[in-house]
Amino acid sequence: MHIAIWIITAIVLGLWTLLAWGTAAVLGADPGWVGDLRPLLDQVPFGHLLDIWVPGWEAMAHAMLEATQATLGWLGTHAGWVVWLVWGGGAVLFLGGAALLSLVVVLVTRATRPAPAPPVGPGAPPGARA
Repeated sequence: MHIAIWIITAIVLGLWTLLAWGTAAVLGADPGWVGDLRPLLDQVPFGHLLDIWVPGWEAMAHAMLEATQATLGWLGTHAGWVVWLVWGGGAVLFLGGAALLSLVVVLVTRATRPAPAPPVGPGAPPGARA
């Protein structure tokens, strides 16, 4: 059971590491692509109908694009240590959980172990059978 716990933990930790590496790579990319969406936003079909339903949607969308670009820019400069800090916390949780599961396995197997047979032979308590 211990081997299964630690093999699964190693696989999950490897996937967690791959996710952190991919996230750091994506967040470290240039956020300039968000600015390329601005001309597409100006060409939205039926924009006048959308303006009736949601007044000021175009100004709100431009503000969201600017906020997204600023957020991605900040994340791009700080992604390295933020992602790996989160990775470290997750790795500690995974390893701690595996250690806790191993402890539970040890305690359960000790609790369910049958009592040892009484000694038989000279000096055995009365009533012991040979």
